[in-house]
Amino acid sequence: MDMKNWNVDKTQIAAQQEALKKSMNFSYIGHGPRATGFLAKEFKRKPGLYARCVQCGYYMPLDAKGEENCLCGNLHRDERVFKSDLPMTEVEIFKGEKR
Repeated sequence: MDMKNWNVDKTQIAAQQEALKKSMNFSYIGHGPRATGFLAKEFKRKPGLYARCVQCGYYMPLDAKGEENCLCGNLHRDERVFKSDLPMTEVEIFKGEKR
């Protein structure tokens, strides 16, 4: 059992993700930290950039406040850091713009 998300209403999060996908145009930038900045070794938390989990398809804003985990628990963001349980080069980076 995934203990990171044991108390999370996954149907509510899935509905929020669908609403996000309908309200935004996502354009693929690349994979891994380099997609967030030239020669970046860590993910840069720039406004408008979203990380997408390749396992569950969850879009996570890199610059948002607070703590967030994707549905399957592979992506994690808190106030200071963005982490991935997947290899960093597998995380997809997208630019999100309001429709």
